[in-house]
Amino acid sequence: PLALERKLQGMFRLLGLKGVTGMALAGIDMAAWDALARAQGLPLARLLGAERDRVPAYNSCGLGMIGSHDAPAEAEHLLVHGFEAIKVRLGYVEARTDVEVVWAVRRAIGERVALMADYNQILSVAEAVRRTDALQDEDLHWVEEPTLADDYSGHAQIRSRTRIPVQMGENWWGTHEMAKSLAAGASDLGMPDAMKIGGVSGWLRAAALAEAAGMPVSSHLFPEVSAHLLAATPTAHWLEYVDWASPVLQSPLRIELGQAVVSDRPGTGIEWDEDAVAHVLVT
Repeated sequence: PLALERKLQGMFRLLGLKGVTGMALAGIDMAAWDALARAQGLPLARLLGAERDRVPAYNSCGLGMIGSHDAPAEAEHLLVHGFEAIKVRLGYVEARTDVEVVWAVRRAIGERVALMADYNQILSVAEAVRRTDALQDEDLHWVEEPTLADDYSGHAQIRSRTRIPVQMGENWWGTHEMAKSLAAGASDLGMPDAMKIGGVSGWLRAAALAEAAGMPVSSHLFPEVSAHLLAATPTAHWLEYVDWASPVLQSPLRIELGQAVVSDRPGTGIEWDEDAVAHVLVT
């Protein structure tokens, strides 16, 4: 798909495509790579030169804004399949509630489980500094998008004031935005989204940028494809596991002992369950 890749990425650069149009182009890019891998009889990861067949995964299927009373039981439930990492959403009205939720979850899961926190861009820079200061000693694996995703200087300020690693990247629309974020020193960690970064082609460029910067790379959503991409990423960190597509797949992504098993079927390994798709189809 190299010629197609050049055309698609040229459109990304020249038009600055975001939103539905940009994601559609990324989808075409991923489909082209899937077709090439199938034609070669290779899993996508192998086509990309990967040798790994598993990548560490954290369970991101819960722990929304449900408070400190309900969070512990849900946190324990998320540890099925041997997960050794989960993510909690924060950003309650009162800063102390954030701390209470993290305390409650940590007591439930113990010290050996990695705990990530996601603010989903909800805080001002000053408030993010205040809240991360309150969470400094809670052994968080990272704090994700504490302020607006395109405020790279704001993220850099937060990063300079906290010992908690700062994570961002799910809202990088292409590698040019990623490069700006890296230049600003906005985060310790990167989390490209396969559909926003530019599909497989965009991800490969993102992985190269991250390797040059020594930045660990995690994925955002699309775990069935992202497992292949992370397997081929030199600085691969964590795969974000969600099971949203599982009901309409013939063979959902397997998790074994907290590791995502990279499909060994040709291409991405995604095969639709047509009956299940028909059941939920809106016409």
